[in-house]
Amino acid sequence: MTKTIHSIGEDALVASLARGYSRPNARLIKGMGDDASVTIQAAGRALLATTDVLIEGIHFIKAHTTPYLLGRKALGVSLSDIAAMGGRPLFHLVSIAMPPETPKAFVNGLYKGMDAAGQDYGSCLAGGNTARLPGRVMVSTTAFGEAAAGRVIYRNGARPGDVIYVTGLLGQSALGMEALKTSGAAAIRGRFKEAVKRHLDPAPRIAAGATLASGGLATAMMDLSDGLGIDLRRMCEASGVTAEVELEKIPVSAALRRYARDNRVSASVFAASGGEDYELLFTSPPGRAKAVATAAKRAKITITPIGRVTGKGGKGRPGVVFVNADGRAVRLKKAGFQHF
Repeated sequence: MTKTIHSIGEDALVASLARGYSRPNARLIKGMGDDASVTIQAAGRALLATTDVLIEGIHFIKAHTTPYLLGRKALGVSLSDIAAMGGRPLFHLVSIAMPPETPKAFVNGLYKGMDAAGQDYGSCLAGGNTARLPGRVMVSTTAFGEAAAGRVIYRNGARPGDVIYVTGLLGQSALGMEALKTSGAAAIRGRFKEAVKRHLDPAPRIAAGATLASGGLATAMMDLSDGLGIDLRRMCEASGVTAEVELEKIPVSAALRRYARDNRVSASVFAASGGEDYELLFTSPPGRAKAVATAAKRAKITITPIGRVTGKGGKGRPGVVFVNADGRAVRLKKAGFQHF
């Protein structure tokens, strides 16, 4: 008989999660098992905090992923925000709401995935909550990190003349999602399996963000959660600047180029319009290009210049312009993902 969370009860469920996924940490005085977690903060360090929620049917489809990968993604998207501020992860809280008939094995797999991601990126489970939610699963993660108080990178520091960079490859997650829509779970082993993996298990760029912050290389930074078109506009609005991006410089995979060729679409436009890349978008003075290249080697990741900050923003001035190889402006029909 399959054990469900209803059959074992809330207290037993929480106790099993505490036994299975609580880990000792010198900075964690009290984790799961009390009304609040208690941690030690270090002098001269800024505390970073962020929260995200993944909702079944909106952010994920259970038939397209495994509980383990869902757990990794749930924590990974929050840790990506810590990376975007130049921080290092510390702890995370997890709240999960689900139908009472949810199998205990599903919950175990979910927490195993979060535990593995936590070990990969240096975050420790500190507590959370459980609740009943008929019909669907919802996972909420709150992550805490830290950075040197004077080295936190915000999205409002871009300046005219700065070079615009991105880490990694763009459009992979969107390509993976398209493959899942077309082929379902079989896409995990299909021709676009690397893109599917990127969609289901994003890798927060912790090392890259921390390296850029510690070296004082980024004037502004954020993670690409909703798409380059939307997120760069947000950075420009926060910084009060305008920007130009050369579409052909956007780094894309060979698989995305094949997909674009087969479907008669632009790979670079597809990449600029897709969401959930969880790469870093940042600006840096033009004189720091060599230092940025050195930081990329140190973080073991590619960093690509894709454009520049063109000037101060103002009323009636477009925040972001995408141009093709001929220098002509290209309007993105879809700039990324928005809930509302």
